[in-house]
Amino acid sequence: MNNEINQKNGFQLLSKYRTAIMGFAALWILFFHTWVPVIENSPYDIIYCLYFSERVIKRLGYCGVDIFILLSGYSLTFAKADCSLMKFYFRRIRRILPIVLIVAIVRGQVEHWSFTEFLGNVSGFNFYAKHIFSFLWFITAIITLYLFFPLYYKLFCKAKNKYLFTGIAILIWLVTTLLLRDHLRYDFFSFTNRIPVFLIGIHFGYHTRNKKQFEFKIHDYLIIFVTFIAGIVLAYFYNYKWLRIFIPQGNCFLPNFLIAISLPFLLAKALEILNGKISIVGKIIVTVLSFFGTFSLELYCVQDWLMDAIPYLEYFEWPGLLINVTSFLIITAISWVLSVIIKYLLELADAISKRKSFKTDVISK
Repeated sequence: MNNEINQKNGFQLLSKYRTAIMGFAALWILFFHTWVPVIENSPYDIIYCLYFSERVIKRLGYCGVDIFILLSGYSLTFAKADCSLMKFYFRRIRRILPIVLIVAIVRGQVEHWSFTEFLGNVSGFNFYAKHIFSFLWFITAIITLYLFFPLYYKLFCKAKNKYLFTGIAILIWLVTTLLLRDHLRYDFFSFTNRIPVFLIGIHFGYHTRNKKQFEFKIHDYLIIFVTFIAGIVLAYFYNYKWLRIFIPQGNCFLPNFLIAISLPFLLAKALEILNGKISIVGKIIVTVLSFFGTFSLELYCVQDWLMDAIPYLEYFEWPGLLINVTSFLIITAISWVLSVIIKYLLELADAISKRKSFKTDVISK
């Protein structure tokens, strides 16, 4: 009976397939960064639809970042449970710092960074002082959100009406954005416009962690689907018709928001259906997506740099499909190997730490 309820609870499904959805988001961002369109335009309707769809899906790939940020807020509600503030920050730094240092050291050597530039990029100083895209902007952005999360979540948990609290928080963000839109550096809105998605992720995570029984019925999924379609339509008008609403663009706030709060639920439900109706196919899809979800951070950090190599492959007049396969395999292989190495080093550090702690306890006794 409980299992049946969980299958109907959209928040529980989101938790069940979180890693697979992160894998989907990671691949969508990779598609956005590196994919070279291969379908040629044609007067035939079917071919033209494929041609147009390929380009739209690529163009909207930055929405994968919004899904990441939503799931980050969602996951932090679990990470903070029964955890001290220092331990919370330590775990976040431990997860992010190794891959950032590795990529920064390699890029610094290849691109001949000065020591000052290296420190500015790794510390996030250049993100705030120069341009957010100086180096791995998502990393500095998500660390910033991590820093403020414990205080926000403490206030959120104390609030009697969680919906009202989240709404007021987003309203404060909106008013602040409008007040600063003519004063803040324009590129900075690519980060700040994603704060509401993070706050919604926290709200979703709270409901899941407290096992609130929200049964998602057909009409609920219909509303979610309409929200997703509205996001896609608005994204089309933002990207192709230059629609602008009073919020600074920053990678299109409203379309991203609508897509990020709806698509993960649709994906979770689709994966659940595939697992139940077509179990073999479903398990393969979930396994593949979850595989990429387990090293999504490494995948982002590696592709953010190696995507610059794509124009060189095009210069040698490689076919688009060959470029896509080559770049995908190289980026995936490097990202996965780095994730394995980092995991091994962290486990080794833990083993050494435990050994030293054990020796200290023995000596003290």
